[in-house]
Amino acid sequence: MADETTEVLIVGGSMVGLAQALFLARQGIRPVLVERHTEVSAHPRAQAASPRTMELLRALGLEQRVRERETPGAQYGDILQVETLAGAELGRFDGPFRHDPNEVGTTGWTLIGQDRLEPVLLDRARELGADVRFGTELVSHRQDADGVTSVLRDLRDGSERTVRSRYLVAADGFRAAIREGLGIGTHGRGVLGQQMSVVFHADLGPYVAGRSFFLCFVSNDRVKGVLGRLGGPDSDRWVLAPSLPPGASHREYSAEECVELVRAAVGVPELAVEVESSTSWEIAARVADRFRDGRVLLAGDCVHVMPPTGGFGGNTGIQDAHNLAWKLALVLRGQAGPELLDSYEQERAPVAGFTVEQGVIRYLQRSGLDAEVAARHRPETTVLFGHVYRSGAVLAEDGPDDGAPVEDPVVPSGRPGTRAAHLPLVVDGRTVPLHDLLTGGFLLLAGPAGAGWEPAAAAVRAATGLDLTARRVGAEEPPETVERFLKAYGVGPAGAALVRPDGFIGWRTTALPADPAEALGTVLARLLRP
Repeated sequence: MADETTEVLIVGGSMVGLAQALFLARQGIRPVLVERHTEVSAHPRAQAASPRTMELLRALGLEQRVRERETPGAQYGDILQVETLAGAELGRFDGPFRHDPNEVGTTGWTLIGQDRLEPVLLDRARELGADVRFGTELVSHRQDADGVTSVLRDLRDGSERTVRSRYLVAADGFRAAIREGLGIGTHGRGVLGQQMSVVFHADLGPYVAGRSFFLCFVSNDRVKGVLGRLGGPDSDRWVLAPSLPPGASHREYSAEECVELVRAAVGVPELAVEVESSTSWEIAARVADRFRDGRVLLAGDCVHVMPPTGGFGGNTGIQDAHNLAWKLALVLRGQAGPELLDSYEQERAPVAGFTVEQGVIRYLQRSGLDAEVAARHRPETTVLFGHVYRSGAVLAEDGPDDGAPVEDPVVPSGRPGTRAAHLPLVVDGRTVPLHDLLTGGFLLLAGPAGAGWEPAAAAVRAATGLDLTARRVGAEEPPETVERFLKAYGVGPAGAALVRPDGFIGWRTTALPADPAEALGTVLARLLRP
């Protein structure tokens, strides 16, 4: 007999685990989350919330909270490439922008360290009912046909208790103890190198020389790495992340040697430097062979590890959690079959593989790209928003399919499996971005001549209990928005597109069928019980 029961046990309380708890709690599921550390991260680690992450958090009403905690004096815009900060500038390329210049996303980047973002996720998850326990570790777990029995240990007093859950989500990071215990391997390039992080204090103002940049890539005979400011524009607190020889560790570097690395990166041999701390980690590129083992589902770094270049890692994990949350919630409520969970790996594994490769390309970019690698580089907007899902939770259309994991979201196709293109809808006289309306349920977007879809959706909602809303684009929107919708979604004036809770299109039709309620009910049954 278990000491307690819960529907979902989440193991790991970093960005991804906390996001999983938040998204599940928003769906009305009260998970238990355990984290062996006693508090959220004390180190910045992930440095930015991507526009897609911000879009998801914005729909939960968290955009302002996150913006208020952004890194002081955050510098949006260019990334520099230099020999040294004081020396020759080799080039510039686009860095994060606070507003999406392509107008693909609802919002833009927020430069916020993991240490500043995690408390926001934690507070909101608890507000919505998630049970988050720090200083608690998973000792063991055993699954059967009906659920998972886990043994937890309180690290403060050593006491143990058993928890019975219907599902377990492993978000235990790159060490991936749960994944390895399940015998799930990985594939990919493997270890690319070691990276050290040196937090230091120095007056670099004269060498910044009025330039504004997010990060500065340094490449010379002595050091290859990244410089970034940790405080406001007048702060002397910086971080240098130099690459290390294979197998090396920060423990092999004295404070004096760290000072010499900083001086080599800045290009000033006698620079006054005070080292605050240093750490190191492995730079690798791997994707798990499986994202699921029965009732154990895996998310975040335990199933995909990528170089930090691009800022894709933690953000990809948050999107894993968002994709999984609505599916788990519907299965737990009995509104979907357990086979819906198969679509999680079907959708997220190809995206993980693509995103890892893009992180590697950007990592190699520090030293210059050869033509073959450069040809595989995709724009940031495509990496963040261009995902194409193929699974049982998408009703694919007949016709050619090149099988690519992404498409260009600047020119959206509207086909099932792609993210619903951004639209400025009008709700009660107020302009609201489409993705702000995706707070946990399905949204049926109908063309201006599709008035029959709204009563059809109401009938299906009443019959199934599903959270389903229909909106006729053109009821309040101006003609230019209607034209934009019809073009981006590829539906006729009487057609419709069904947007899933995660913002991806599950199905579309160009016309209004004779019995729209029956058609919509059949579509949802096929999506939820593939």
